[in-house]
Amino acid sequence: MAEFIIMPKLGFNMDVGELVKWRKAEGDTVKKEDVVFEIQTDKTTMEIESTISGVLLKILVEEGQTVPVIMPVCIVGEAGEDISAMIAEAGRQLGIESTVAAEPAVEVSAIAAPEATVAAVVPGDLKISPRAQKYATEHGLDLSSAAIVGTGFQGGIMQRDLEQAAKVGKITPLAKKIAAAAQVDVTAVSGTGIGGKIVKADIEAVTKVPKAAVNIPGSEIEVLRTLSYSGMRKIIGDRLSQSKFTAPHLYFTAAVDVTELIKFREMVNKSQQQKVSYNDFVIAAVSQALQKHPEINCSLQGEKIVQYKDVNIGMAVGMESGLIVPVIKKSQSKKLTAIAAETQALAEKARTGKLLPQDYQGGTFTVSNLGMFGIENFTAIINPPEAAILGVGALRKTPVVISKDGEDQIEVRTIMNITLSIDHRLIDGMNAVKFIKDVQGLLENPLIILI
Repeated sequence: MAEFIIMPKLGFNMDVGELVKWRKAEGDTVKKEDVVFEIQTDKTTMEIESTISGVLLKILVEEGQTVPVIMPVCIVGEAGEDISAMIAEAGRQLGIESTVAAEPAVEVSAIAAPEATVAAVVPGDLKISPRAQKYATEHGLDLSSAAIVGTGFQGGIMQRDLEQAAKVGKITPLAKKIAAAAQVDVTAVSGTGIGGKIVKADIEAVTKVPKAAVNIPGSEIEVLRTLSYSGMRKIIGDRLSQSKFTAPHLYFTAAVDVTELIKFREMVNKSQQQKVSYNDFVIAAVSQALQKHPEINCSLQGEKIVQYKDVNIGMAVGMESGLIVPVIKKSQSKKLTAIAAETQALAEKARTGKLLPQDYQGGTFTVSNLGMFGIENFTAIINPPEAAILGVGALRKTPVVISKDGEDQIEVRTIMNITLSIDHRLIDGMNAVKFIKDVQGLLENPLIILI
């Protein structure tokens, strides 16, 4: 029996998902747990598996379309099975209402596009919405033109498709070639040629680097590009803005002498196959310190401050599309080498866009390390709903005063700055001081981390 495969809800805050790629085509055999399509969430790209075995009978959503969660995406069932009722049900679930019910000569067959019409079958098996038919008649358009590509359900032609085709047709061959090479959307270009035709100069005007005047008399700043503030970048911005302007941040910085840590790490890495990074030592040290200071390992839930027994450390990983924070769960009960293996695996999954929701949900504290980029000191914004985050800087050789045998001496030591950001609503300054001092002590005496 045929079944829908739906747009899954992969997180509490996920309301919609974008279908970015079909891995199966209509008519393909599908086995249970086969990957059928990929979706883009606010965090990563996810592979969605089939819940049943059968044949992919109908694709209901095209690549690039955004669909609300739990809405039908495709139909899988037995070959030859009648799924007309399911297609109609998909239309109802997506809020489709026929606008051509009073026209018996037009058969409703598809899901409406944003123009609130339903693609209809007309002579010649051409699917076109009533509004598109009217537009074509008024503008004398040839519906058999190859330039017309339907973007409605099942390839139905909508009014927007005709508008685009009309504009695409008014462009010189040279301008069209230049636009294709520069990836210019010609539908957004105004033509200056005869009859509004788009010419070479119109495309070149769009592709030239625009100049934006600034408030310095006689000066201009050349703009390289303009990017859309949307998707993952906007989600990150909105959440961190909410954190910064809702939670009063307070910062504490400590200089950690990691001279002994460097020697100890070299010894550990020579003695076993699993290599351990400095960040792994930081995560292990933070995990131990949070067990001693549960008042730091907390979050605000409504009107209650919740302190956690489990330590789930998020590690900030930067990607081209933004920042993501995979989580090492129950890190307080894991050995240093186990933490190292997990951080490497999670970082690789993050870079390749293969993180699952359970990989980046449930964090209670975050470590953000910019040391590998040479950043010596920075203040990180708390990752909500957590109450604290630790910023880790680069290792640097520094002359320091060392007391030996009652005398002060200057030695070159390796120093690493760590900065704790706390939500001062939930965490008192004195507790933060005690916590960061304990982290400092563990990193300066790394053998304790393994005991």
